[in-house]
Amino acid sequence: MTKFFVDADGVYLGGFDGADVKLPENGIEVPEAPEDARQVWGGKAWSAVPSVRRMVLKSVVQARIIDAGKMAHAYAALTGNPIYFARWFAPDRPEVYSDDPDAVGLVHALGLDPAVILAP
Repeated sequence: MTKFFVDADGVYLGGFDGADVKLPENGIEVPEAPEDARQVWGGKAWSAVPSVRRMVLKSVVQARIIDAGKMAHAYAALTGNPIYFARWFAPDRPEVYSDDPDAVGLVHALGLDPAVILAP
């Protein structure tokens, strides 16, 4: 029968089965495994399953804005705010979260639907 263990902070250590298996030292047995290994044991139940933030390539967002005929407006908005410009054109950040408040705000300001423009 498999036994499931967490550490003192409730972090899942794993499931162990078999007589010759060494159980984790200082592990605390819990009644069941979590749905997702990122969940934390709270003493009586697992925490909620963490949500996954979706990302979309900025080049895909740009293509969609171009297709909507709004790239000139988007460029003007980005160049009008140095911080937004720097964040958007950072070469080491080719993706943006689809729920990023600044990206959603820009898309709204362009009169476009963020669910469409920022879809993965």
